Amino acid sequence: MNKVNVTLFYNDSFPKKHKMSNEEAVDLIRTIKEEVQEFTIKEETYNTEDLSSISFSDVKYEGELQGIAFQFGEQ
Repeated sequence: MNKVNVTLFYNDSFPKKHKMSNEEAVDLIRTIKEEVQEFTIKEETYNTEDLSSISFSDVKYEGELQGIAFQFGEQ
C-alpha cells in the first residue's frame, strides 16, 4: 500500500512530515474542509492557528491521484 506524504508548515517553525495511508489522508482532508480549529494525526493534536498550511502529496481523492494543500489563517 502506498503511503501519502503529509507536511505541516508552521507559522514560526520548521515543517513537520508524516506518512499515512490514503484512507487516513482522505479522512483528514474531509475534516480540514469542515474548517475545524484543530485536528489529530497519530494521537497528536494540531491547532490550525499554529500552522500556515498543510500539504498532501499523491493522494487518491475523488477518483484522482493529486496533490492537495490548504492554507490556514489570514493570508
